[in-house]
Amino acid sequence: MKLQLHEGGETLGVKNKDLINSLIPLGMIFGSAIGVILGIFFEPISQGFSIAIGAGIGLLLGAIAYGFYSQKG
Repeated sequence: MKLQLHEGGETLGVKNKDLINSLIPLGMIFGSAIGVILGIFFEPISQGFSIAIGAGIGLLLGAIAYGFYSQKG
């Protein structure tokens, strides 16, 4: 199902498909970055553990966002 713009008649479905398909990897990247930042400030947590936890949380949030936005299209 493609959505039409009112002015130009472009389809939004094709443009948003790339963004929807990249939600899970983007979630993992941002989660890893947040894990690195938290690992710097919290010394008792090892850096590898914080990166793994951040990537896991990013994977979970990316999968939830992918499921939510892919059903709308």
